Amino acid sequence: MSNSIGIKVKKAPEGYDLGASKFFGTPTIPLEWQEDFYDDEIFFCQIRLADLAGLDRKKRWPSTGYLYVFIHTADGAYDLRADVRYYDGEPQLALDDFNGVVADYEKFTEAYLMEFYEADEGADCTRLFGLPSDWNYEDEPPALLMQYDPLDSDMGFLDHLDGFIYFVFGENERDFSAVSILEMYS
Repeated sequence: MSNSIGIKVKKAPEGYDLGASKFFGTPTIPLEWQEDFYDDEIFFCQIRLADLAGLDRKKRWPSTGYLYVFIHTADGAYDLRADVRYYDGEPQLALDDFNGVVADYEKFTEAYLMEFYEADEGADCTRLFGLPSDWNYEDEPPALLMQYDPLDSDMGFLDHLDGFIYFVFGENERDFSAVSILEMYS
């Protein structure tokens, strides 16, 4: 049985479903979040949890609602901080050009749709869960929310990095407020 969910990425066509699982583009959020973002924050991805309910065999996440990943960029590309949020419902508001107002991230306004598939827990790809690829520390690897491979697609985000970006949980895999970002160079 697979312990990871792989993510294939393709550029979104015109008129795509704004509520789809995707990287970048226009986030669709709950109305109550509208004024709840920092000036340095970019939209990284949204995951419609129903899209992966059949692949999440361990039932780590709810099968409804949305998981969002925003990134604080105030300290540049080398000190990024995660802002991970869960919403149990359907979003009501599309925020056009969300990333277009953040310096150095203006080009990340095009959407890239996610397609999910079963993956090995240590696969060298963009994926959810499993073990971090290239983990070379003596410490036990952290619990992985997402592994992002900047060279795995043509999105261009952090593509100067030959390695992985890990979004890792703190002590509790249900506490999205404690997710942090680690960079691992190959």
